[in-house]
Amino acid sequence: MSSQFRFYSSNIPNEKSMVNFVFTKHQENCFECYLPDYDVSAIMPFQLATQKTSLKHKHVNTLAPLLKPFIGTVEEISDDNTIIISMAFIDKKSDDYKIFEETNQKNKILLSCVKKYAIKNNHNFNKYWETYIYPLDEKKEEFSLFDYIIENINEIHQENNIDKMLLDLIKDITVKNANPITKFKMVSSNGIQLIKNSIQKALIDTNMQNILNISLETPPIYNISSKDYSITTEEHNLFLDALISNNTGNLYINKTI
Repeated sequence: MSSQFRFYSSNIPNEKSMVNFVFTKHQENCFECYLPDYDVSAIMPFQLATQKTSLKHKHVNTLAPLLKPFIGTVEEISDDNTIIISMAFIDKKSDDYKIFEETNQKNKILLSCVKKYAIKNNHNFNKYWETYIYPLDEKKEEFSLFDYIIENINEIHQENNIDKMLLDLIKDITVKNANPITKFKMVSSNGIQLIKNSIQKALIDTNMQNILNISLETPPIYNISSKDYSITTEEHNLFLDALISNNTGNLYINKTI
């Protein structure tokens, strides 16, 4: 499986680092996986997929649905560059996991900016990314690529010959998205606890419990705010879509105010 695009300059992640991945095939003793940010394949032995002592065949599709995004850890890279990943010991409450989620959101913003710039200026997106973004990725060290660009925006323009129009676009987006607020109306016919439970379930379903705040402004108006400047109203809408999708009929929800 290949997307013909690689976000990072290297196709080999660091050992013990977190990675985005999807399951691509169920084998007899392992899962075949794909790391989209590195455009490379990996494997996950069954014992690294779950902490359960045995994995019954009927549970495989539930545990490892094909092509659904997951976050895992690189356990080992062999001499022939076979990448072995796990997800059994991922701690979604850890600071490392939260930072990785934030980096994912920042990567999405950077991709969006470069794609808009490439389309507007008739550049081949993949070629532009390889020519101008990969060299920045090689320099970033402990920064996320997005943060590295923001922190060094003036030097990048001068030293890397990157169009100021693109850098201004990236900088403007960080300002516009500094703290977006989305308002929606919600009323419960079955008490306030249903509202609290529904909000929590939608946050968990969208994996956004660490990046969004949901607060009551004044009944029945609620506010969605972001905990990080890289989060956009797109994530707000995904949360609202999940909230509406989970509604069994006891909530009135209006996402347009």
